[in-house]
Amino acid sequence: MYYAKSEPIETIKEHTNLLLKNLELLKETYGEQITNNLEIEKERFWYLLEIICKYHDLGKVFTPFQNEIRAKIGKEKLETSFSYSIKHEQISPMFIPVKKLGLSKRERIIVYQSIFYHHKRETSNFDHKKIDEIIELDIKPNLDKIKQEMKVEIEENPNSFYISDVKTTKRIKQGDEDYNLYCILKGILHRLDHSSSGHIEVEEKTEEQLSTYTDNFMKEKGFEENDLQNFSHSNQRKNLLVIGSTGMGKTESALLWSGKDKTFFTLPIRISINAIYDRILNKIKYKHVGLLHSTAVEYLEENTEFQNVYEITQQSKNLARKVTTCTIDQIFTFVFKFKGYEKIYSTLKYSKIIIDEIQGYSPEIVAVILKGIQMITNIGGKFMIMTATLPRIYKDELEKMGINFEYGEFIKDTQRHRIKLLDKSILDDVNEFSKDKKVLIIVNTVDRAIELFEKLKEQNIENLNMLHSRFINDDRNKKEKDIKDFSEEKSKAGVWITTQIVEASLDIDFDILYTEISTLDSLFQRLGRCYRSREYSDKEPNVYIYTKDVSGINSVYDEEITEKGLNLLKQYDGKILEEKEKIKLVDILYSKEMLQGTKFLEKFEKGMEILNNIIDYDNSKNEAQDLLRNIDNITIVPRNIYDENLHLFEQYEQFDKKKDYKEKNRIMKEISKLTISIRNPKYNKNLKQFITDIPYIKNIYIADLEYNEEFGLKLKSSIKYLNESRIL
Repeated sequence: MYYAKSEPIETIKEHTNLLLKNLELLKETYGEQITNNLEIEKERFWYLLEIICKYHDLGKVFTPFQNEIRAKIGKEKLETSFSYSIKHEQISPMFIPVKKLGLSKRERIIVYQSIFYHHKRETSNFDHKKIDEIIELDIKPNLDKIKQEMKVEIEENPNSFYISDVKTTKRIKQGDEDYNLYCILKGILHRLDHSSSGHIEVEEKTEEQLSTYTDNFMKEKGFEENDLQNFSHSNQRKNLLVIGSTGMGKTESALLWSGKDKTFFTLPIRISINAIYDRILNKIKYKHVGLLHSTAVEYLEENTEFQNVYEITQQSKNLARKVTTCTIDQIFTFVFKFKGYEKIYSTLKYSKIIIDEIQGYSPEIVAVILKGIQMITNIGGKFMIMTATLPRIYKDELEKMGINFEYGEFIKDTQRHRIKLLDKSILDDVNEFSKDKKVLIIVNTVDRAIELFEKLKEQNIENLNMLHSRFINDDRNKKEKDIKDFSEEKSKAGVWITTQIVEASLDIDFDILYTEISTLDSLFQRLGRCYRSREYSDKEPNVYIYTKDVSGINSVYDEEITEKGLNLLKQYDGKILEEKEKIKLVDILYSKEMLQGTKFLEKFEKGMEILNNIIDYDNSKNEAQDLLRNIDNITIVPRNIYDENLHLFEQYEQFDKKKDYKEKNRIMKEISKLTISIRNPKYNKNLKQFITDIPYIKNIYIADLEYNEEFGLKLKSSIKYLNESRIL
């Protein structure tokens, strides 16, 4: 018996059969989209993929590998003269009977490389001599047994000649004739292998269309499709770039565009992704939706009645859901071409991806997104960018790339905001904030939010609350729910202090907004949380913008862009700021002419230059990795929370040693509720000294910083500031 895995115990044949079963499911659900526009006959494509699946794990028959598995499952070890092992994928190609299977030279190379590189690990520890020794002493004596058990054609005279086709210097890379075909075959192998190993289906098999459910939802509510929604619905087969005012129903527009296709819905901020997931699941009543971000398990457990949260999460991680709502860092890492990037890239070949609120990202991250869109369209995927405001340079860059898309602007004429510019700090007005309405205060950093909260608390304001990114997940989930509930209770008054985490696609509506100045695109998103869809006719302002002693300038928002935007905004001081003017101002601000000589433009252009020169499979390229610094976070537990829950970490280690995965996962869910995601300390030398390892668990750290459920994570006086990401 040849074993593939010990947890659960599974033979190579059983595991391979699971792959072949998932292959048929994939072919049945998305076969047409996958093979569309490929320079190969459809049946030939599936033939090659079947070969790759059948032979991908055959190297596991090597006796030392079998002995590793047998030791874990309590079986007697087999006799062998080998003192070393070798990665199974490095010898699997030798079993393929190339001539019997009728493979051409190019097909042979694609099949060999798809199998040889299907794990993300180094492949430098092999050579002809070692392989020849394995063949003569271990493989050939067992060929009959291998054939009999595996029920597959095997090369009668296996040899090491295949090594010349898989050398690093011969790897198929972007620009090569077979690049797209190779990426799709190898990427799908990753999907099939990971899904089958997890004993889940590679894709949901459903004919239910998200667009149909969205259409029914709108009819039940008595909503007729507006111009934006009709535009999206009628252009389902095209790439779209859409500007739409807040309250225009951009989310429904995107869901109508989704049609019957596999779809990924992305947003800059985790709280907004949770809100979109909740809307699709509970309001539109579409059940085939997954949630994918760093704390998805905790959110699902706290906010849904699902009993199979772990299964749903695993489906999302394996990209198996019909619709996936996710943060950008879960999808767009493929542009860096790390080892194994084809898994995501190949999936996007037959998917649609929605980029909501693109202006909410730093220029470096937008460079990543635009490069990703270029790669996606090259392989056959579709995209929709929808936003309330669009920096002109992003549209220009897409056109420069030669990407085809339909463009539309859909602007409301509702007058919603009368603004007032205040030449002072927001800290100077703690006695002026209205106390008898729904008041939203947005500042640029968590430190400023805490500082302001402490000052307002001294005023004994009733119903004073705060939401920012430095609460542990358990507390943050409760606060996210509380702010939505507060917004919906029309008669309730109170004050919420927040950071920019409420900007994008969070369906809340307040009466008055007090905010620090930020870049115009961010500022106008904030305005969308006040008088979201209502007409404002009063002579008094309902938006107050503070322009002095502003937090987060340079650390969160570009100083030059903020100052240029403020100068453009001054002409509207004390006046109604109409929706069309917001679009116009952002367009002017982010034109190439206005940005000339700014750090913003320098960062964007440098990002595009780096991405255009990425070396395939070179995941050690520091310059490229640095582009993702804004979403390179670590997970921490505040010291006092850690000390109070030390027993959980000790239990986790015990169950880990016992290999009790069920209990280990249960404890991990509890631990996750206690964590916070913060910027990686390697980008902040002051913070680094307060971060220490947890001895019981990897990849979660202790932060020696003060925490309570009212304020969140406080920074000690020895740290001047925490250089926060805009991806919160």
